[in-house]
Amino acid sequence: MRAIEIFSSSVKYKYKTTLCSISTFLVAFICLIVIVAPVYIIYHAGGFWLKSRTYHEIPKVNFKHKYLLIAEKETDANPIICSSFVSYKGNELTDDCLLIKAREIDSHKNGLKDKLKFEARFFSDKPIRSIKILLFFNHQLKKHVQVTMETMGVLDISLIHDVQKIYFLGDLILRQKGLLRHDGVYNLYNSSVDGNFQSLPQLLSENSNRMFSARIVNSQVTWQSGFLSSEEILLEGEIFYTEQSIRYQPGILEELKWAWMQYLSLLLILIFLGKRSLTYLFSSRHLRSYVLIPWEKKNKY
Repeated sequence: MRAIEIFSSSVKYKYKTTLCSISTFLVAFICLIVIVAPVYIIYHAGGFWLKSRTYHEIPKVNFKHKYLLIAEKETDANPIICSSFVSYKGNELTDDCLLIKAREIDSHKNGLKDKLKFEARFFSDKPIRSIKILLFFNHQLKKHVQVTMETMGVLDISLIHDVQKIYFLGDLILRQKGLLRHDGVYNLYNSSVDGNFQSLPQLLSENSNRMFSARIVNSQVTWQSGFLSSEEILLEGEIFYTEQSIRYQPGILEELKWAWMQYLSLLLILIFLGKRSLTYLFSSRHLRSYVLIPWEKKNKY
């Protein structure tokens, strides 16, 4: 019967020399390089510690049924105002809209709302030239950081034609200015907005200066040309809730894990290279030493 190789192992040679010798010094120097070199390389390649990390999360978003719609007409004409606020800076607001409809839809059936359908109907005696819509939402993040906050999305629509129907689309995103701590709890912006204490410019400025603020981006607007004052103007659209990229400062365990992975990966490579170098130097007799061979009783010098 033909024999086959099923296992093999290498022969282990031992090299011995005196403590005060060039061979000992060289081995100690290579061992030191193997241990220190990963630290030097990692430090100059960005460092051991992570300054920030990014993760993706689909936030839990709920429309708070709070809104402010301002439809500007031609010059010197009073705007049309539709709002859930009953007063502004101590003055009572009149709602000029005939109908406001807002409905959130969970398209993926995962318990998270995916989009908001918004509809407004109102009459105007003159053509509309611009529309500003402020929509208020509640955002919740739970994955790496816990954030609960009220956010405001602003949509500006400019119209150069006389229109009767307007349709818009947009994505609701979070804009992050600062860095969040890992496992931190943030409820800084969980207070409700009150129109009696803030003017519209103050409200927009305060929203822009937040660590977290909502933005309606990728907006698209279409319209139906033509205008009749006897017919109502229809404004409708959809706001999509999108996945967010959140930047945070990692915790100590995550930092240690990343630092150890970097160090260990380089250390294993340098150990392999150092061992191969020493094997070549000793086996080719470039370094003097006693060689202990397993099957020989006498040692070679």
